[in-house]
Amino acid sequence: MTDETRTFSTTETSFAVVHVIEDAGGATFAELRSRLDLSKSSLYYHLATLEKLGYVVKEDGTYQLGLRFLSHAERARRKEPAFDVVRSKARDLADEIPEEITFSTEENGRLVVVYHNIGGSAMTDFKIGQYLHMHATANGKVLLAEMSDERIDEIIDRWGLPALTEQTITDRDELRAELDRIAEQGYAVNDEEQREGLRSVGAKITKPDGSVLGGLAVDGPTYRLTDEQIEQSTVGRLFDTIDEIEAELG
Repeated sequence: MTDETRTFSTTETSFAVVHVIEDAGGATFAELRSRLDLSKSSLYYHLATLEKLGYVVKEDGTYQLGLRFLSHAERARRKEPAFDVVRSKARDLADEIPEEITFSTEENGRLVVVYHNIGGSAMTDFKIGQYLHMHATANGKVLLAEMSDERIDEIIDRWGLPALTEQTITDRDELRAELDRIAEQGYAVNDEEQREGLRSVGAKITKPDGSVLGGLAVDGPTYRLTDEQIEQSTVGRLFDTIDEIEAELG
C-alpha cells in the first residue's frame, strides 16, 4: 500500500461534507444527502462531530462552515513570514491599478491562492485557499516553468490537463513549448485559459536563497488587459512590485 492510498475513509467523508457545504455556501441536511452518497445516520454523525468541534454550525436549518477554520487558515498563511511582505506590496499595487492582484504558491502539484485583492477595494482575500490547476493560470504556468521535466510530468500525471475553456492548453507538448517561452521572457500570460473573458499576467517571486516563493499576477478582462496594455504597462508594474518584494526579503 502506498502513502497515497493509505487514507481513512471516515476522515475523507468528513472533509467531503465540509467541501459540499463550502461549495454550496451553506446547505441543509436534505441538500447534503442529495450531494453525498451517505445514509441519514452516517451524515448525521459526521455533522454532529464537525459541529461539536466547531468546524460546522447550524443556523436556521442550514449548515455553514464554522469560524474554527479561520485560525487554521491564518496559521497556514503565516507559516511563511515572507507572505506578509508580499501581502503589503501586492496591496499597494492593487491600490494603483483597477485590476485583480493575486499571489499564489504551489502545493502538492496545484496552485493555492494566498492573497487576492480587487483593485484596492474591500473585496480582499475572498479567494483565499482556492486550489487551481497550474496549467490554466498565469501564476501556475510561471511556477511550472521553473520546475524540472520530471516534476512537471508528476503533476500532469496526477492532476491531468483538463480543459476549463476552449483556450486551455490540454496537450503536454504544447504546454512544454509554452513553458519554454515563459522561462525565456520571464512572465506568463493566461489568455482566457481558466475563465472566458479573463486574462492574467504572472511572474515569479524569488527568495534570497534562489528558491521560488510563488507567483504574483495581475488579472483583468480581455477588453482592458490587451496585448498593448500588457506590454506597455502591466508587465513593467508587475516587475517593479516584485523587485520591491525581493529587495525587502533580501
